[in-house]
Amino acid sequence: MSPSSQRRRLPACGAALTALAAGVALCGCGASGAPSAGGARSSGVPTYVTEPFTHEQRLVEQGARLVVADGCAACHLIASARGVAPSFSSFAGHRVTLAGGRHVVVDERFVREGLLHPRGNELEGYDPAPMLAALGRLRLDGQPEQVAALAAFVEQVGPEPAPE
Repeated sequence: MSPSSQRRRLPACGAALTALAAGVALCGCGASGAPSAGGARSSGVPTYVTEPFTHEQRLVEQGARLVVADGCAACHLIASARGVAPSFSSFAGHRVTLAGGRHVVVDERFVREGLLHPRGNELEGYDPAPMLAALGRLRLDGQPEQVAALAAFVEQVGPEPAPE
């Protein structure tokens, strides 16, 4: 299953996790409207509130915590930081131009590659020095679980995919 189709299956709670973790409301939480596996929902509570997180949702939650704890939010989530770094809320799913002129779509694979090999994925129009310094400090090359969590978070908080 592709990351984008996995992303479509996640309820909007990923954005709620972002708001909770970063203190920034990126979007409202909406119920999927689907009844729980046991049948009807109890007392009108959406299933995403009462059912355990899926593996992907746990990755998004872990990524949200890392974004705040590692300082990524300072440049990627705070509105006043526009121009310093691309905002996570509008990054995933968009085409970007790399420093070498190549155009790519920001997806989970691109984010993973950018975290592990930032010099090969520098974005045109942004000074790479702050990102290179941050990634050097974090040393993510030996932490695949953190890379997966950060990539899942960035993918989740991006714009909703266009209907097919």
